[in-house]
Amino acid sequence: MKIKVAVLDHDIEFMDRLAKIFQQKYADRISLSLFSNEDTLYEGLKTFHADIVLFDEFIQIKEACIPDGVTAGYFSAIPDVDEIGGMPAICRYQKAEMIYKMILGLYAENLSDVKLKKSKTEVQTVLFTSVQGGAGTSAAAAAYALSQAEKKKKLFYLCLQKFGNPELYFHGEGKLSFSDVIYSLKSRKGNLLIKLESAAQTDPSGVDFFSSCKNAYDMFELSDDEVRMLIQGLMQSAKYEEIVIDLSGEMTERMVMLMQDYADRIIYVSDGSTAGNQKFESFCETAGVMEQRQECEILSKTCLLYSRFSSKSSVRLEKTAVPVLGGIHRFEGIDGRKLAEKISDALRTVSIPL
Repeated sequence: MKIKVAVLDHDIEFMDRLAKIFQQKYADRISLSLFSNEDTLYEGLKTFHADIVLFDEFIQIKEACIPDGVTAGYFSAIPDVDEIGGMPAICRYQKAEMIYKMILGLYAENLSDVKLKKSKTEVQTVLFTSVQGGAGTSAAAAAYALSQAEKKKKLFYLCLQKFGNPELYFHGEGKLSFSDVIYSLKSRKGNLLIKLESAAQTDPSGVDFFSSCKNAYDMFELSDDEVRMLIQGLMQSAKYEEIVIDLSGEMTERMVMLMQDYADRIIYVSDGSTAGNQKFESFCETAGVMEQRQECEILSKTCLLYSRFSSKSSVRLEKTAVPVLGGIHRFEGIDGRKLAEKISDALRTVSIPL
């Protein structure tokens, strides 16, 4: 599938540079037609199909000459621009990858959605979870993602924590956030697979992720069915070998659904404290009952990882219902990306079976 984009702009140098980069990087996704004469463009739109037409910001778009089903917008010199005169706008002075993703976003909005397959693909899914607050689940999940990216694996870090903040661990460029993805899931408007690609940001390590919601309440609007659609969309994007899901807290229906239906491996994170060990054992008891009643697999996919382990307050259980991967001691005085990198280094000695 190629997105057909027509550009009308008087900046010949900009158009030449854009065409060269798009030909090098996105020739299989974007077909670019360049125009410097307005009449020639409008005449051409009568005979050839374009999905998107982008105009120089100083040109008044003749909306009556834009065929039905074609998205018209502007290239602008204004940073962080969203609209000009009610039309979508893209800043021309940014990386080609950002322009590409903005074009994808425009295309996704105007395209009929595709039905996602319910069958599982070859993408491996690892769920990092805990029913113990403050055990360091997110840091461990981010660290694992970094360690896998170091092995050149293409993966997506999906934070489903209500108040999670992926930007603590990863940095990317892009205007879209998880809020835009949630809106697309809810509205069923546009093509979800393309929307996911346009919203995804890439950390320098190679890890893809969604930036946190513009409004934290948006995460509370996300339903379990929409989480299913989201994961299936990421799996079917054909971009990833692995999806790392970060979700801890109460053992909700969503957590159980992820463990039963999607996780190839479940990494339970505990700090080895008295309360942490008790909650882990309760988790195992509950999971065991669910396995019997619902005829599903949970414990057989689960491993225990000790994190934030302290020689003063942590104790390793003598007997556990699941294999123990090992332990990571507490790192004092650091957090965020530096903490994830330290844990990632420690995980090099840990083998997580998939």
